[in-house]
Amino acid sequence: MYVTNEDRVNKRKVSDAFVNEEFQEALKHDPSLMIEEHIPKPKSGFFSWKDEEPHYSVYHEEPSHDGSPYQARLQASGSGSKPVVVAYLHGIINGATAQQNT
Repeated sequence: MYVTNEDRVNKRKVSDAFVNEEFQEALKHDPSLMIEEHIPKPKSGFFSWKDEEPHYSVYHEEPSHDGSPYQARLQASGSGSKPVVVAYLHGIINGATAQQNT
């Protein structure tokens, strides 16, 4: 994914307070992190209408070496529902903390 300067600012926060707090903590340890929140489109039909929980996509920013726009790669294993994203962010935080303590 190509990243503009606007994306570099907007993809550093989400609306959920708990996920945003964990993301900001992980961002201190890994400044290349970016996150995007999206709500899946509800299924149509009489019995299938329900409030959908937001899903999150976690990206790692990759600077290009040829002068082209910045790029970001999707971290598929850390993207998805809230518990998946929080677990991935905790892994980054715990890994960085363990590295600092050794």
